[in-house]
Amino acid sequence: MTGLRLGDPADVADLASFLGRAVALDPAALTRLRAGGGRVTAYVRLPFGVLVSRTVTGAAEPADVSVRAADLVAGLDMPPEAGPSTGGADPAGGAGSGGGTGRSVPWPAFQDVRWRAALPPGGGWRLLDQVPGDVVRALVRAGREALRAVPAGAAATAGETLLDHESLTVTGAGRTAALPLRVLSALTKMGFLGDGGGDAVMVSATGGWVRLAGPYGSSYHHETTGLGLSPR
Repeated sequence: MTGLRLGDPADVADLASFLGRAVALDPAALTRLRAGGGRVTAYVRLPFGVLVSRTVTGAAEPADVSVRAADLVAGLDMPPEAGPSTGGADPAGGAGSGGGTGRSVPWPAFQDVRWRAALPPGGGWRLLDQVPGDVVRALVRAGREALRAVPAGAAATAGETLLDHESLTVTGAGRTAALPLRVLSALTKMGFLGDGGGDAVMVSATGGWVRLAGPYGSSYHHETTGLGLSPR
């Protein structure tokens, strides 16, 4: 049977929380799920142009599928015996490993042809540095205050310009990454930093991608030309 199998109730709750936050920002959001090695990573492109992800324990068949995030949330919230009907159209290729004793969720209708965002590589990441979560929170808070200070009659592009502002520069492993405010904002809007202090954001890079991994999920910055990354 095709579908998504998650490791335990905590994985169901984690994925439902991630997708629920994405749907709150964009009710029409799509999510792309990729499975392998006993893990499933769900990706969503937020309405302000940042790719985010959450990884949980589980498997999927097919192993690379795009669906409406709201539809999958509805399936995750249903009792196991009352899940939505299986099916979908235009499935992506690949196969996940079934088995295990976790929760099974049939797929809602596939939306593979509607997915447009590029995905980061599955490996090759090199850690550049760790940034205290409180530093990220402070930068996002400062950006929010600056946006509120923009006059009501200012150009509509003022907000976009502010989100594109390079708010954090990280150097390590022979590379330098200049990160725009929008990528930092994604960490806080999606709840990836949690509510407490003492956490850290792991900044890693591979090729033209930079990943900011918080305790509860990751956001990505992708720029194939530039990005301030020097190849090694």
